[in-house]
Amino acid sequence: MDPKLLMMMRRFRVKEILWESPKTFTLRLAPEAGEMMGSFLAGQWVYLSLLNPDGTAWGRAAFSVASAPDESREQLELGIKVYGEFTKRASRLVPDDIVGIQGPFGVFTIPAEASSIILFAGGIGITPLRSIIRSLWLRRSATQVILFYSNKTIEETAYFEEFTRMAKEWPAFRPIFLLTSQAPANWMGEVGRINAEMMRRHMQDFSQGFYFVCGPPGFIETVKGLLIEQGVDVKKRLKKELFG
Repeated sequence: MDPKLLMMMRRFRVKEILWESPKTFTLRLAPEAGEMMGSFLAGQWVYLSLLNPDGTAWGRAAFSVASAPDESREQLELGIKVYGEFTKRASRLVPDDIVGIQGPFGVFTIPAEASSIILFAGGIGITPLRSIIRSLWLRRSATQVILFYSNKTIEETAYFEEFTRMAKEWPAFRPIFLLTSQAPANWMGEVGRINAEMMRRHMQDFSQGFYFVCGPPGFIETVKGLLIEQGVDVKKRLKKELFG
């Protein structure tokens, strides 16, 4: 897309809000009549502007697109966690409200030569990774995908049922859920913060594939350090996206 068009604010209409967890929701948007939808790559982000009654911008924040490009020709989805005044206001949007969209931006995208990808998500850092996962799932890609997804509790784990269902339908996808605070009695996933032993339990070969990590700064640094310990060249094979 032309750089000038990227920065042009386009008017989008709220279609619906879907709550994925007590604090995380998916915001579905479609372009107003006459506005350009635009295209994007899985893993990219956009600016979302909330508007005043006169149409001027009240505030703007960056959010990753949570839907896949192939399913976003007429509408797109943003994954948002409520943690500040902007996101609180966004959570109160209702169908037919108008917002502004600029973008897409970012290089947190799948390399063309990737035959396998290993994803690490901390909390709402799952958003761009969901776009990547869904883009491959829709094509039933042969690309091997491992997802390490860390949350405090199962209730806070957005898209848990969706990923579980996708794994049953798509053998190339393997989600590993981590709970760091409280796990139910029948929990079959991992418990505790991600560590080297946990990674080796689910991965035998660290010499192949590309790595993606998205989440808070501490989570990103932990994953980066663990990969370095396993001999991964993080300068060439790790992509990072900071949330928080």
